[in-house]
Amino acid sequence: MTTLQAEIPAFSYLSGKEFTEKLRNVTETTTNYQLADKFGIPRSTIQTWHSHDRTAFELIVRTHLATGASVRYMALGEGEPFECKVDPVEGLQTHRLVDGALIKAGKVSLDLSTLDRFGLKPSITKVIEDDAAIYYVNTESTNPTSGKYLIDIDGQLSINFIQRLPGQKLSINIGDNSFEASVDDIQVLGRVAMTMSKE
Repeated sequence: MTTLQAEIPAFSYLSGKEFTEKLRNVTETTTNYQLADKFGIPRSTIQTWHSHDRTAFELIVRTHLATGASVRYMALGEGEPFECKVDPVEGLQTHRLVDGALIKAGKVSLDLSTLDRFGLKPSITKVIEDDAAIYYVNTESTNPTSGKYLIDIDGQLSINFIQRLPGQKLSINIGDNSFEASVDDIQVLGRVAMTMSKE
């Protein structure tokens, strides 16, 4: 009699107390009683897992789908509980740019890792939208070199492409036209670090 060689061999899954310890970590419970209540299962069931070294695979899947917890961590004890966890930034105020003024428009959520990738933090990010795009503006970047900036010209706000020129001059694009201005003629309120264009 021949034995088939598995192309994908079985893993050494955690079971019993090791398994429930990982579940407690990802569900932020401290006792098995709390763990049982968290999943709506009898407390005696957990004791059965311990005495028979069982693994509740359905709870691994359920927890992963509900929280994003790592299956590898819960099933094998490897890696971190939330290897791909991102922290959403809730409540970033958005503004619409209307007739040279910013009008509060609502709020937007974006994860911290995305902001960080563009050198942004919630405390220095102003979110502005118009009919063409959503702009994430770094309000700490107020020394214009080359790029899109939120600027104030005589009390009128706009987002324009600016190129620094010799002699403390700036070339400012407005639509298809451009003009030169002194650095002191405008107030730069921030640089556009990230843009989400509307198609």
